[in-house]
Amino acid sequence: MRKVHHLALGLSALALSGVSLSAQEYSFGGQVSAAIPAGPLSSKDWLDGKPGAGVGAHMLIGFQGGHALVPRFDYTYFKKSESGVDRKVQTYQFGVDYNYFLGGKVNEGPYVGAGLGVGAAKFELTGLGYSSSDTPIESYGAVEGGWMFTKHMGAELRYTWSPYKPDMASFTPRGHTSEPTVNAPAITASFIFRF
Repeated sequence: MRKVHHLALGLSALALSGVSLSAQEYSFGGQVSAAIPAGPLSSKDWLDGKPGAGVGAHMLIGFQGGHALVPRFDYTYFKKSESGVDRKVQTYQFGVDYNYFLGGKVNEGPYVGAGLGVGAAKFELTGLGYSSSDTPIESYGAVEGGWMFTKHMGAELRYTWSPYKPDMASFTPRGHTSEPTVNAPAITASFIFRF
């Protein structure tokens, strides 16, 4: 798995360094998100589908023909409290997305995209005199679609997938005897702002 981390980081660095000379447009921005846990993370034994929230920052590097690279950082927070026990999951993700604007002009109208990166997920369990935590690091993949209403405002729906494997026996759902793999951290709906 370490090779996958290095590959993702290497591809990100290569993409950023190699395209800077031909880029037509640069803008910086951020995102504020509402998130829903997906896959095993959304089960009753984990977060029980409780929604979370997130924030992030990004840079849009635009090219001719509606193509863009978007280096981004995303932070998402989930919490479930039940019977005096708190389960928290925080994800920190850094990666690069490729976006294609369907109208052929960067930062205008609808777009679709996909991305790769590296993320860490901090799993915490506290309550009843006990606490435990683990922060596995894995590569992730993402797909998204969005709409830039103006050059400065837009909305995006994004799905991220990563096989986080927390080393916490107490966080494991009932019936599991080994470390669980959390395959779909979140589906996020974001408000995007750029300047």
